[in-house]
Amino acid sequence: MRSAIITVLTSVVVLTGVAAGGGAGAAPTTAPAGFSPAQLVGPYPSDVPPSGTYLPVLDGFSDLGARHRPVIASNLSQVVRINNSATAAQQRDAIAINYDDRLVSLSDAIGDRLGTVFRQLLAAGKLPKVDALAGGDTARAGLPLGTTLLEKEIYDNPRPFVVAPKAIKRYDKPGGHLYAELAGNGSYPSGHTNMAYWKGALLAYWLPELGPQIIARAGEIGRSRIVLGVHYPLDVMGGRLMGMDIASARLSDPGFAALIDQAGVQLRDQLQRAVGVPLDQFIARDTPYLTTQQAVNDHRAVMTYGFDVIDPGQANTIPPSAAALLRSRFPGLTNAQRLDILRRTAIRSGYPLDQAGSNGGWLRIDLAAAYAATP
Repeated sequence: MRSAIITVLTSVVVLTGVAAGGGAGAAPTTAPAGFSPAQLVGPYPSDVPPSGTYLPVLDGFSDLGARHRPVIASNLSQVVRINNSATAAQQRDAIAINYDDRLVSLSDAIGDRLGTVFRQLLAAGKLPKVDALAGGDTARAGLPLGTTLLEKEIYDNPRPFVVAPKAIKRYDKPGGHLYAELAGNGSYPSGHTNMAYWKGALLAYWLPELGPQIIARAGEIGRSRIVLGVHYPLDVMGGRLMGMDIASARLSDPGFAALIDQAGVQLRDQLQRAVGVPLDQFIARDTPYLTTQQAVNDHRAVMTYGFDVIDPGQANTIPPSAAALLRSRFPGLTNAQRLDILRRTAIRSGYPLDQAGSNGGWLRIDLAAAYAATP
């Protein structure tokens, strides 16, 4: 396994060209330094989840069809409702999200002007460390096993527009290939949502003052997949819990967390250089994507998609590794105190996909509310 991971990651470094410092077209003499190949390849303990796959944390899906048929029926009916009632603005956003990198889609959440500055820096190759860890489909933080490809193959759940072709409206750009590309692969869990949440967790970690807005935007990215009719609510919920697991593991791995911290320093330095004033001042004057309370409310609304609790007696707790998600937001607290914040702001257990025991609890994490909390 170790040698296979090294081979895959070495290929990624060569293909993306991020290791030498700077994106495509960036001037070597002026671009900030990127990571070395050795730093990117590792390998790191968090490259492989404890069980070898993410199936154990996702397997709350397995018995829903047998034991909770109303949940499955609602799963489809909600897609039809959300898809059919989507506004023109929601359709345009969903189409853009489908084709954009999730990091670019997330950047809307950091403010009208600051989001523009971020995208300009990223395109100019001035955020090579951020790009290496969180940019594109080959982002190092999601490799090699965080892509959802294996999980989709195992669960092999047909997509809504395949199951109910007459009920789902198709939205795509002129000449687009969205539905043709997705018709033959499984829906559970949502890869776009998974990426939105682990990339969103990293972006929030780098810009904790905008954490609630960033996580709310990750929720919107998930919902956009339902708007298009290519995913169900359960797919989106599964993508979120997988994304939380991935981000927590990366931030709990000291070697990989050091890369994340370096990328955060570079990001904040480059943003501040670009805007010319302290970031807190610029953010205060910018047009916000959402207020903090709006972000918290909006995100809570898409955490369970209106499903009822199906196991009222279920017992689990927030996984201890998740405390690392809040390290930059509450730097003066201990991990035990950060974990307490996650517990206090979490939803209750027992919703669809949540599980008892050590593999449960990921679905309950409301990271937007946790970022907005007070110690």
